[in-house]
Amino acid sequence: MCIEFNVPFGVVQIRTGQEVGGTSTTAEVGTVARIKKVVKLEDGRLLITTSGLGRFRILDSNYDEDCMTGIVEAYDDEEIDMTPHGELTAEVCKLFQNYWKLLALVSNKEHDPIELPDDPEAISWLIPSVLHVQAGLKQEILESTNCLERIQTIHNLLIVEIEKMLDLVREVPER
Repeated sequence: MCIEFNVPFGVVQIRTGQEVGGTSTTAEVGTVARIKKVVKLEDGRLLITTSGLGRFRILDSNYDEDCMTGIVEAYDDEEIDMTPHGELTAEVCKLFQNYWKLLALVSNKEHDPIELPDDPEAISWLIPSVLHVQAGLKQEILESTNCLERIQTIHNLLIVEIEKMLDLVREVPER
């Protein structure tokens, strides 16, 4: 239906689910997504590219046949002037570029470069989308309604993740 009628849908992190023997529970905040591209593989599987449109908070949910449905409301940011925090945003961008290079090194896999936008809000969504961190940390960022807090959280995460990767690089014996 979402493909056929170009209807957006919700993506929510599952905290517990039937696959572990319990009732499914989800995070309270999710992302509204729209399908941008669909590639059908020979074996019938689909490669689907989506784009995030915004966030929502779940007010009520239930199962409608095999699909979880719910009543949701928009979940928007509070208004914050990020102009005075340009240095922090620039530092986050610099840390991210270092992180991205180190990730390629430790994973022994080339990554396409990512050009970061100038907008702090866009940065606060783009960087977490590609960070290799626990889902709970990404959910924490998703639930924040304060761009400055997101940027600060990302800054701290990048410092920790860079240090972990540097430790891995230091442990590799020289040839």
